[in-house]
Amino acid sequence: MTAALRSLDETTFRATGAQMEARLPCIGKKLPAAVYANIYRYIGAYHYLDKDYQAAGRWFRTALELDPNFDWDVNDLGPGHPLRGHFDAQRNVAVVDPEARDGFELNVPAGSQLILDGRVLKAPAATVNRPHLLQVVATADGTVRQAFVIEGNELPDAFLKAASATDTVADSGNGRRNRNTEALGEEVIDGFRVVTLQRVRPPAKTPLMVAGSAGVLVGAGLYAVSYMTHQEFQAASTTDDMLRYQSLTNALVVGSGAMVAVGVGVGYAGVMMDGGSPGVVFGGRF
Repeated sequence: MTAALRSLDETTFRATGAQMEARLPCIGKKLPAAVYANIYRYIGAYHYLDKDYQAAGRWFRTALELDPNFDWDVNDLGPGHPLRGHFDAQRNVAVVDPEARDGFELNVPAGSQLILDGRVLKAPAATVNRPHLLQVVATADGTVRQAFVIEGNELPDAFLKAASATDTVADSGNGRRNRNTEALGEEVIDGFRVVTLQRVRPPAKTPLMVAGSAGVLVGAGLYAVSYMTHQEFQAASTTDDMLRYQSLTNALVVGSGAMVAVGVGVGYAGVMMDGGSPGVVFGGRF
């Protein structure tokens, strides 16, 4: 799907996205949460290209829940691509607390773990208004015994049981009951500790992009003024006026070109700036 996205092969991208969503429960082993985030982004992008914007937003929310700092590579989507805007619109609603199923506790099959989107499920809780992949994974060998795509916190009845009388829900002091924020935990996968590295947006990225756009607009404005001074040059009736408007027009044209060049350079630096270390990073692909 990455290759199809970069080559603008919409037919292959949509066909593969449909297969990916249909075969999601067929994943045969537990994977790191970052892998699921990538899968969900591509399923959302598939729905977006299929003009099902509601489904796209729902998959994007699950992806952002797992990887809230993700930003599309400029080689995958250009800075002005509308899919970027639809994806970014989900950021503010993606990261919310899981909602618990009141009156229930988990009923985990013997010798198994319940895995939700790559993370161990420790309580009957999940974020709502988005899909999730629930897997029943054998603790002995890590194989997936069952898998379900669920809506929100609608866990299958087989994995729920009535909460015991001793279970209580603490009050947070603000009139709301505490949500179980440990419902999605971390773990060691296949003997390795999986660490997810989150991208940090550089503080100078947005100002550089805004300054670059402003520079281009100023350059365009100078060029527009040069057109008016050129008209004055054409209409001049004296040699002094002709020389004055000629000099002014030339200066404005040169200044507009320089300002556009600076604006493009500054804006490009902002677009290409990464979050790894201070400074501007330029890269290329061959």
